[in-house]
Amino acid sequence: MCYKISNTATVATIEKVFNASFKFPKLHKKAAVIDGLIESSISIITMTNREQVSLAIWGILPEMYQDDWQYFQNVQNTLNVNLNTINDDVKYKKALKSRRCLILVTGFFTYYLRHGDLYPYYVHLKSNEPFAIAGVFNELDDGFITCSIIVSKANSFIKKIHNSDTLMPVVLDKFNQEKWLDSKISDKRIIEIINTVSQLSFKAYPIVKEFHKLGVDFDSVLDPVKYKNIPNVN
Repeated sequence: MCYKISNTATVATIEKVFNASFKFPKLHKKAAVIDGLIESSISIITMTNREQVSLAIWGILPEMYQDDWQYFQNVQNTLNVNLNTINDDVKYKKALKSRRCLILVTGFFTYYLRHGDLYPYYVHLKSNEPFAIAGVFNELDDGFITCSIIVSKANSFIKKIHNSDTLMPVVLDKFNQEKWLDSKISDKRIIEIINTVSQLSFKAYPIVKEFHKLGVDFDSVLDPVKYKNIPNVN
């Protein structure tokens, strides 16, 4: 599953890569680690406004929900969703049909389990450009947007460095980004996109094991760290 992402891109870079403008550019803050377990805002592009980058709270809430975000997440963690969950949960099923979005990141994290220890890896494009993850969103009565990352089976590259579970975020290449935001595509095509292995060129390397803990220097948390006897896929 994916509970942390990274977005270190500037406003100018994101706007150039995705050909969209920020609604509130001054609110964008570069972040080496965005922790979804804490109420966090992330950058997205929605079906309903394809030329604008909006801010959304990571962790989808039901459209009519009016209580605290953290309270809902304590009951049901909605940072990630897969096809099985979508088919069983109306708040996801309706969103997948008509409220899809691109979640804009510069990287995500995987975990390799060896002899009882978890080793985190940072995964990003070889070009270091931002890229899009498939997502769904709801808009609350007060106008706030909440969203979830869609996850699917890990590809062969991610499997080498991620054995703590079998899932990874659904990464969209340029063509499927456009299709994902197309309100006219069929349900069948939506499922095909979720199951498509991205052809984007990624690299990954291990980072400091304590990156998820308080007190870590987040200016250097994405620096590579060498460990013995774990995969090196650079």
